Amino acid sequence: MFTTLVSQISVIFALIAAGLWAASATVNLPIIGSAYGEISNLGPFYAAMKKITRLNAGAASCAFVSAAAQTVALYISTH
Repeated sequence: MFTTLVSQISVIFALIAAGLWAASATVNLPIIGSAYGEISNLGPFYAAMKKITRLNAGAASCAFVSAAAQTVALYISTH
C-alpha cells in the first residue's frame, strides 16, 4: 500500500515537471534591438530569461522528487 502511494507521488511530480518544462518552452523572448552600436530592449529579455530559469528550476526539482520517490518505491518493493 505504501509502495503504491509513493509511486503515485512519483507520477504526480513527473507530470508537474513536464508541465513546467512545457511552460518554460512557451515563454516569449522579446527581440533584442540595436541602435547606433548599442543593444536595446534588454530589460524585457532578462525578465523573460528569469521566468524561464525559474520554471526550469521548478521542473528539475519536481523531476528529482519524482525520481527519489520511484527509487523508494522500488527499494520497498524488492525488500
